[in-house]
Amino acid sequence: MRYLKTLVAGVAAGLFIGIGGAVFVVCSANGMSWLGSILFSCGLMSVCAFQAKLYTGKIGFAFHSNKEELIDLPIMLIGNAIGAIGTGYLLFAAFPQNFIDTAVLIAENRASEPFYVPLIMSFFCGILVYLAVYGWKALENWPVKAVLLILCVTVFVMCGMQHCIANMFYFSLANGWNWQTLLNIVLCVAGNSIGAITVDAMIGFFKK
Repeated sequence: MRYLKTLVAGVAAGLFIGIGGAVFVVCSANGMSWLGSILFSCGLMSVCAFQAKLYTGKIGFAFHSNKEELIDLPIMLIGNAIGAIGTGYLLFAAFPQNFIDTAVLIAENRASEPFYVPLIMSFFCGILVYLAVYGWKALENWPVKAVLLILCVTVFVMCGMQHCIANMFYFSLANGWNWQTLLNIVLCVAGNSIGAITVDAMIGFFKK
């Protein structure tokens, strides 16, 4: 039952991130990507507020986890993929063509990049997601934690930093899965993980 709950909570997190990605696509299609960057934060805020299981929000704390929590990580990643990909394909069937075209442009740009680009951009995204989640957990003042989360998400989206779960959504909305997009996801999972673990180690070192 524990692992089933983790899977379902992972699906919910993927759904929330997919909704954040959807509003970014809609805003971008209407020439307001800056607004989409801000509104994308509704995805991560929903994850934190409802305690859904997002791989990129948990991996940074891996070295503070017990054995069962470590086993949860691949389960929640699978759940995240189901939620994000499912959301992408459902909206692929329902969105007007101009929104789909915007998603196709995002997908093509990310799939055509040299391998080091998604790796680097996802590394910094992992740092910002970690900071957003860490702040949400550590800070007691609700307005401050909410502003920090929104700022972290806005920065990584506006800078074009890549989030593995969000990319799963974009590739699905574009109906653009191929070996290049699969490679992008592998690189982004690695980059997000390394970024989060690195900043966690740095914070742990200087706070001792």
